[in-house]
Amino acid sequence: MRYEFWDSSALAVASSADRVKVEGNLRALGLPSGTFDAVVVGEDIVRKKPAPDIFLMASRRLGLEPGVCLVIEDAVSGVAAAKAAGARCLGITTSFSADRLTAAGADWTAADLATATEVVLDW
Repeated sequence: MRYEFWDSSALAVASSADRVKVEGNLRALGLPSGTFDAVVVGEDIVRKKPAPDIFLMASRRLGLEPGVCLVIEDAVSGVAAAKAAGARCLGITTSFSADRLTAAGADWTAADLATATEVVLDW
């Protein structure tokens, strides 16, 4: 069961930004929101990160328990929110150092997704 997140191929975006910004960013990346099984944005929740609400809603919309989900975050408050939700968390060091992300609770850190793949899949 530890690979349920990967086996189920469930994928969500959970961002505190508003829907217009999230959809614009996804389009700019060539990823229409329909690429994802769930999209949760700031307007969908009351309490923002570091509260776990956004990740709890994303896992609920995916039909998964938070403990089988992997959150990929680049912010200290996002890492704290992921861990408060009960999810595993990969901290990407684009905004904060590995030390700061680890102190916030990140299970792993990496410079980017390409360098994290093997480490993350071993959980």
